[in-house]
Amino acid sequence: MHREALGQFLRSRRERTDPAELGLPLRNRRTPGLRRSEVAELANISEIHYTQIEQARGSQPSPDVLGAVARVLRFTTGETQHLFDLAEQAPPRPAEPAMELSGRTRQLIESLPVPVLVCSARLDVIGQNRASVELLEDFAAGRAADRNLARRHFLPPDHDDVWGSPGLNALSRFAAARLRSARARYPDDLTTRDLVDELRDRSERFEQMWQEAPVGFLRDTAVEVTEVRIGQATLTCEVTDIPERDQYLVFLPAAPDAPAGRDPDQLVG
Repeated sequence: MHREALGQFLRSRRERTDPAELGLPLRNRRTPGLRRSEVAELANISEIHYTQIEQARGSQPSPDVLGAVARVLRFTTGETQHLFDLAEQAPPRPAEPAMELSGRTRQLIESLPVPVLVCSARLDVIGQNRASVELLEDFAAGRAADRNLARRHFLPPDHDDVWGSPGLNALSRFAAARLRSARARYPDDLTTRDLVDELRDRSERFEQMWQEAPVGFLRDTAVEVTEVRIGQATLTCEVTDIPERDQYLVFLPAAPDAPAGRDPDQLVG
């Protein structure tokens, strides 16, 4: 355990925390931030134990103690991970995938001219930019079940779109791999479990992929998109992880060799 670094990290974050944000009085404070006693009380641990952690003394803090302190000091996901790394402890697993976008992610996708989707760990579309709405559809306006890309791919509706196009082996393997990973990381999440069970029961192709236990990633796979409003466009599907939230960015830029006049970047200007 990195005792000194752990103590210094906690002290720096304690001193930057505004007592007023936690409803604490501001009077009679000689130093910035919270007092150790206040952190301990709010985290429901002893002041002696917390003081020992900051001063690089005492026993190794438990995951429960670390989690409580992180909540009191309002740590970000990255700060919480760093705290647990310093203490050489495994952070607690969330019960279900994160379904909210961070402000930074939302700002990023809205600034991009190419179509971009943001997906949860179980491949629900939880955000998109204007370009993707124009090219594909407004996922937020549809049924919740229709926002899941794995369901759209393996159980396509009457119309063909990017997620229902046949013969996309790489996309099938990607979806199965991501759902297998999500099922392992969120074993108690009923929505993820029910989605996997539904796909295994209704899609022979998904069941085959599931039995193969794929763990690879989709990279640079050309896909055909059919949309009445824009005709047909050839896109490249590229996926980037957002590890701190266990989410994915799905970029859909025009393929480099797309025929002239079918560039989606021009169609959604």
